[in-house]
Amino acid sequence: MKQLVYTPDDDIKVHEEGAIRLICRAFQSHENGLPEWLKNSADAYAREDTAETGRVIVVILENGRKGVHPSIACLDFAGMTSETIEQNFRIWADPEAAIRGGKAGFVQGGHGNGGKCYMTQMFEDFALIHAARRGQGNRYGVRAGSVRFGYIPNRAQGRDFVVSDIQEDLETVLEETGCSVRALPKQAQEAFRLAQAFTLLRGVGPKGYGNKIPVLQIAANLEEHPQMMRTLELCKVYLLANGKLFNNGKPLDLPQIEPMENAKEPRIIPIPELLRDPASEHDISTTDTGKLPAGTLTLRTSKVSMRYGKKGRHNVVFRARSGYIGYIPVPVTCPPFLVQS
Repeated sequence: MKQLVYTPDDDIKVHEEGAIRLICRAFQSHENGLPEWLKNSADAYAREDTAETGRVIVVILENGRKGVHPSIACLDFAGMTSETIEQNFRIWADPEAAIRGGKAGFVQGGHGNGGKCYMTQMFEDFALIHAARRGQGNRYGVRAGSVRFGYIPNRAQGRDFVVSDIQEDLETVLEETGCSVRALPKQAQEAFRLAQAFTLLRGVGPKGYGNKIPVLQIAANLEEHPQMMRTLELCKVYLLANGKLFNNGKPLDLPQIEPMENAKEPRIIPIPELLRDPASEHDISTTDTGKLPAGTLTLRTSKVSMRYGKKGRHNVVFRARSGYIGYIPVPVTCPPFLVQS
């Protein structure tokens, strides 16, 4: 068969806003969007190889009231510099968005779209980042209906401004969420004391919720969403609603799934050294021709159907030596197995 001879164009024309709105379709809900913020916080800790005691994330919810619009916020203590904003965060569809500059192997990865998509699509007023680290602060965000981010109120005033008292800066930012440093869980206060840095992502006017944010619904989704599995394993995640700690200040946790009576122990199946690639029909080594250890497929059962209550946990989860890679939902017609490879 002859090879096509042609002269490719020097550039590729893309409608920027159209392309961004297309890749954001998967994040047109709080259920899928908010976990992306928390994953980004977990990855920020991973890139810094933060000690386990310092990996704390606080979700802050505030109902609307007279003169105050409702908001959803995510606080971590990694801090975000202008360099991180401009070279990592602001770039769409970047396959190295999560791992660039990382020091540890437990970065979850991604293309840097989910968190920004959530900010641009699911808030009626605006969404922003307020971050402080090493004596400098940044405010960066987007107005509702736009996909074009920018410094607040402008580059001169919102980029690398001086933060002489980071405690005071955090207090001021938390006041906008109806919260305070004293209201944070003790573990968060200690993480902040040690890090002397923070990043707050905040969306104002969450779509579909009106003035009252469904705290129980959000908590349940964060504990059951497949995107949260690795984040909850790596970090302590707390929820604070209207100035008060949720669930007596206990961190969110993966719900335990009771197995079937006659299949309580997981079934572990060795993965063969060679598997046939259905696309190329070539045999592929799963161990890089013996250089890596053989993998396993782990099957776990559930006593009750996962079609409704815990469908977010009914997945094939992929893990490598470097940690979590991703997941594929199991069709609802399949038996109630938890699958992990």
